[in-house]
Amino acid sequence: MRREESDLNNKAISGRVGLLILLFFVVAGATMGGMMLFGGVKTDNDDNPVAIEPEPEPDPVAVSAEARLLFAGTTFWGRDTNSMARKSDLGINYPFSQLGTLNRQDYDAWIMGLECPLVEKGGVHNNAEEQNLFKFNCDPDYLAEAKKWFDVAGLGNNHAGNQGLEGLRETRQHLAENGIQYFGTPKRTANDTRDTEYRNDEKEISNCSIIILPVRAKMDKGDDKSYQIPFGFCSAHGVYGVPGDDFLENMKTFAKYVPTIAMPHMGTEYKASSDTLRENLYRKMIDYGVENVIADHPHWVQNAEAYNGKLITYSLGNFMFDQMRNEEVARSAAIDATVKIDVDGVDMDAWNTIGEKCLAQQDGDCLDMVKSANLPKLKLTW
Repeated sequence: MRREESDLNNKAISGRVGLLILLFFVVAGATMGGMMLFGGVKTDNDDNPVAIEPEPEPDPVAVSAEARLLFAGTTFWGRDTNSMARKSDLGINYPFSQLGTLNRQDYDAWIMGLECPLVEKGGVHNNAEEQNLFKFNCDPDYLAEAKKWFDVAGLGNNHAGNQGLEGLRETRQHLAENGIQYFGTPKRTANDTRDTEYRNDEKEISNCSIIILPVRAKMDKGDDKSYQIPFGFCSAHGVYGVPGDDFLENMKTFAKYVPTIAMPHMGTEYKASSDTLRENLYRKMIDYGVENVIADHPHWVQNAEAYNGKLITYSLGNFMFDQMRNEEVARSAAIDATVKIDVDGVDMDAWNTIGEKCLAQQDGDCLDMVKSANLPKLKLTW
């Protein structure tokens, strides 16, 4: 009897152990199945489990983008300005010494019309040629201070070519070395026969260039990001006549691909208001697609208007000049502009890539890069 009871007890124990072992495999199998079901482990086959990589975070996307810009009028530090600066304890800082009142840190970029070439002359300045013949030159030494304020210089005026083609090339070189972008030409038209020395200079005969402006963006992750965005800037020098149709067509081409600002240099000097010739011409520029027309040359502040919802200023006056004989030539206006980009569906990174390449080498290839990228033109609100 005792042996039979012992055998029965052993069988019961073995049964319970077998049941526990079976339950263990059932539970383990269910757990592994659950892990595979809920993404904890996947398998290439039943014997080689592989951990799943987490999904990458999506790249941040811009939800808004804008830039604050200051457009300044005629700017110049030659002739009597240079004489006063050299006598001052401030030296080359003298012409810029009050610009801090405009709170430069609040702006993303300043744009000026530079009305003189920048040619090294060994310290010889303000001679009879400048005083009597109005053949201007500005000492490049001042760029050490100017670059703290200005980001872009327009050269489409009647004095930028006062030192000839070589002087213009030197001017562009000095600006580039100091990180100041430039655009425009002192020629009135690409076919202007008076300026034969410019004819073979491909870069010089273009009145428009791609200029890169910094734009601040708010991202969907809550961060801020800076982008370098291409804009078109065009001159239209017409002091001795009307710019050629080729220059206006060039504006139209740039405006087709990038937001484009026209900064013409023309108008009757020392008058308080514009004339019909300029009104018709500047409105035509708007009709051709430019964003705004911001003009100078008259040395007085003139009227402004909104045409088809776009700003036209006919003269901002002398932003920095040596004329001080009366109140009108001594005062100036500047345009404080905030531009907002419609970022909906816009590939800001693609525009930024073009902008960075253009900044690295300012040349005529920038518009070609924009065309090749085949990106929709940016939509702006001013």
